[in-house]
Amino acid sequence: MQPVQPIAEGQETKSIYSLIKDQKDKEAINYLNYELQFCPKSRALSLLAYCHYMNQDFTSAVCIYELLVKYYPEIDDYKIYLAQSYYKNSIKKCASIENPQYQGKMVQLQALIRYEKSEFQHAKTLLKQNEMDDPDSIINEGCILFKENKFDEARQRFQDGMNLTGYSCELAYNIALCYYKQEQLAQSLKYFAEIIERGVRE
Repeated sequence: MQPVQPIAEGQETKSIYSLIKDQKDKEAINYLNYELQFCPKSRALSLLAYCHYMNQDFTSAVCIYELLVKYYPEIDDYKIYLAQSYYKNSIKKCASIENPQYQGKMVQLQALIRYEKSEFQHAKTLLKQNEMDDPDSIINEGCILFKENKFDEARQRFQDGMNLTGYSCELAYNIALCYYKQEQLAQSLKYFAEIIERGVRE
């Protein structure tokens, strides 16, 4: 931590807010860390977390928002900011992994994050970075298409995935569900019956 120049008594809040307004986040962080030595549970922690977030130090922001959620469980805003920090931290960590061996898995993880945020188009764009015959990408694309109510296309992707990986009760269930959503009940029941039959046999 850099040495902190003293702030005139009674001017602390104004000075820190001025630093934040001027986007001098690192200076504000130094002052806040100094002040929090004397009152570690102060809600000034929220300013410190905000500064770390704006400085793209999402790991530190997560740590501080976790403390705020613990100290002030009645304040839902802190829970929302914590979730946002988790999300940003995950994206940053994914982007920092450059080993080609893990590239496919990182794309899958980033696509999952986008999927959970209902950013379906972004998720599909990410999945297209993987090999065309990558079964995980094909199945995940099917899940996205299902969420978009494109049941015929989703069913085809689940079928493509099963053609590559072999029979899977989970994929068969997804196919049956697509048929059900399209009100093709006979086809849906056929897949459900096969799932039950295999379950009994195995």
